[in-house]
Amino acid sequence: MKNSRVIKNIIAIVLIAAFIIPGFGSVDVKAASYKTGIYEINTQSTPLNVRSYFGSEYMKVGEIAKGKKVHVTFVSSNGWGRVTYGDVHGWISLEYCKYIGEYEENESEASSLDNVSYGISTDNLLWVTGWKQEFSKSSGLCTSSATTSLLRRRQAAEGKEVTFNFGDIRAALGGNPIPDANGKYESCNSYFSSTTPFVHLTSEGTKSEASIAASEDETEDEAEPVEPEVYYLIKETVGTHAKNREYLADLLDVHPEGVVTYATYPKNGRHAILISDYERKSDGSLQFYAYDPANGNGRCKLEETWMMKKVGSVGAFFSNMISIWYVQGELKVDDGYFTHPEAQVFNRSVTVKKKKTGAYAEADMSAEPLVTFAKGDVLNVCYMLTGEDGTEWYITDDELYIEASRVQVE
Repeated sequence: MKNSRVIKNIIAIVLIAAFIIPGFGSVDVKAASYKTGIYEINTQSTPLNVRSYFGSEYMKVGEIAKGKKVHVTFVSSNGWGRVTYGDVHGWISLEYCKYIGEYEENESEASSLDNVSYGISTDNLLWVTGWKQEFSKSSGLCTSSATTSLLRRRQAAEGKEVTFNFGDIRAALGGNPIPDANGKYESCNSYFSSTTPFVHLTSEGTKSEASIAASEDETEDEAEPVEPEVYYLIKETVGTHAKNREYLADLLDVHPEGVVTYATYPKNGRHAILISDYERKSDGSLQFYAYDPANGNGRCKLEETWMMKKVGSVGAFFSNMISIWYVQGELKVDDGYFTHPEAQVFNRSVTVKKKKTGAYAEADMSAEPLVTFAKGDVLNVCYMLTGEDGTEWYITDDELYIEASRVQVE
């Protein structure tokens, strides 16, 4: 009887708490109702903040103006959505957004989204997490920053949704993916090896390592086709070919998404950068291009990186290289993403709006036009870039350059 009385008292307390304590024993129905897809920013007047993680207490890494439409690729349990907006990757509160509908790659609505961009460019794959603010507050972020960009470029090159983010990579490298209240990150205590798996987060959740191992144990008859969700990175040390420039060029031929190089500089400093591509000069020498997490200027010549200021020359850079990392497996796609690494992928139709609009062999109107188009002609453009003088250009399917101001995007 005594035990029965105790149980009745406990039940009574729980029932009272459920009525008088807000949220006690309840589920946030509103948060649970959010789903991935297209959202419109629905604030009263001010832009919506983008945070480094799902919560208002985390660091602001950017903002999105009212009325903008974005693609939310993942929804947290507390009602925050993950987005990529420009060169900022982070989380927004869906409480201040209006759901528009499901995202479809070929949907006309989706083509106007500010954060939908597939391809390799200096605009859409800089560092995607607001690291421009973060990097200045803590050291030890270069490895996870360079690796994030490498894996995102690989996904884009394979035609997949770009999902890797800074926090995922930080966690895999042994670092804390969440900054403190001041936005400061702890340095990673270890670096990746060829056995470190990078499992990317999808809108359906993370595919666990246990489920991957289980699927590998199934027989051929039982196994179901599984889209690859795990990337492994090959790590070559100084004892192999790391210092050989021609070898690096050979690697980039089969890994156009890039390779991460890790080198030392005076006073025991170490730094990682992403070598993205190269070109061979008329004299046979190699010109490498890179993304350096320490300067934030996008793709630039290797000798213009922050790292080069520390080592003094390209020769010193290769002499001080410790290791080189790249994605396991050869990239076997031919989708044109890397035809113009200096440009942004921009697959759209445009209509000529100026009479006698010239198309050129390069971004230079001082040369003779190869073709002249009439007002009203419709063209398909593949790339968009900014010339040295600041003029914007489009590149057509036929490799013709047209000044952007002379056409109207459909």
